[in-house]
Order: sequence, then structure tokens, then C-alpha cells
Amino acid sequence: MDLPLPATFYPVLTSERLQTVARWLLEELYATEDDLSRFTDSRYTRGCTTFGRQRKRLIKEVLSGRHNWLELSSSKNDLVFKIGGVPCRFSNDDPSNPTKEAVTTANRYQTDFLEFVEQGEPGRFCFVVDRGVSEADAPRVEFLGFSPSDSVACRWVSDTVRVLRVEGNPSLAPSVPVAKPQIGPKRRDEGDAAAEAMR
Repeated sequence: MDLPLPATFYPVLTSERLQTVARWLLEELYATEDDLSRFTDSRYTRGCTTFGRQRKRLIKEVLSGRHNWLELSSSKNDLVFKIGGVPCRFSNDDPSNPTKEAVTTANRYQTDFLEFVEQGEPGRFCFVVDRGVSEADAPRVEFLGFSPSDSVACRWVSDTVRVLRVEGNPSLAPSVPVAKPQIGPKRRDEGDAAAEAMR
């Protein structure tokens, strides 16, 4: 069943803003996969590190001040951030069968917002990072909006393309002019002749 986009209910939840947050979450997921690839790593170590990095990335993006549409309600482990005043959470879970509390339960910062929502309309929102069946598919992010009765009332799905980025200073070093090499037959000079005579 096709569900409406979140912007249908809240115009501040634009696809551009949702894609920006989804990109942050996926970048931290990919970076963790790249960093934690030792034989001593497990799904647990990668899962904990991914969550911690995603949480910290969202906090840093809010505190950077570069996004006037992004606010922070709670920076604790049950992180709640606002997009244009709409409280949101995130989780690494299965969007079709979620089990984690960030997806299934309203946080105290979401309940006030949820009180003013009509039945059948979304009032609780969560970004869900979907790893696919047995984590074999390309990860993507689903942004789900839940009604007061906990049914999914709207849905947005991110792109699945992995974006490569340059770390550090992306500017290239300035070019240095190099003179054309001199090519000619090798001449034997006196130093070479003296060295050969000593052999």
C-alpha cells in the first residue's frame, strides 16, 4: 500500500531535509563498517559503534548551526531532534517489523506533539536504517510517521547509493612547473675515467 509522504502532513519535512539526515546516518554506518572489519569485530561491536557514531553525528550537526531547521530536544541515548519543530528519533531496525523502542514507543519529547494529532494522522516520527534481509542488501533509510494508534500513516524512503567522499582538505596542491628534460648521449667525463682507472 502506498502511503503519503510526511510533507503531506508537515511541509517542513521536505525530502531534501530527510535525505540530508538519512545521508548522515548512512555515512556513519558505512564508516563503521570500513573501520570495524577485523576478525575480532562482531555484529554487536559494529552495532554499538554505529549507533554511537550516528547519535554523535546528529548532535554535532545540530550544534554546528549550519541547519536552521534542525534542533535538539534530548542528547541522551534516547536522542530526540526536531526538523522544523517536528520531534524525530532514529534507529537501526527492520522498518517492516520493528522491535527497538525508538521505533515502537513514543519518547516523552514526542508525546506532547502526539497529543494534538488527529486519529489516522502521523504524530510520532522515526528514521529507521534498514540493512535488508540478513544485511546483504544495500542499506537505506525509511522515515516513518506513526499515528496515535501506532499504525504507519506516512513513509519516505531514501536513496540507497553509497557516496564516496574525500577526507581531510579536498583542495589539490598547486602545480609546480617542471622543465623539459635534456636528453642526449652520455659523455664520459674525467671523473668517470679516473674512477675506471682505479679499478
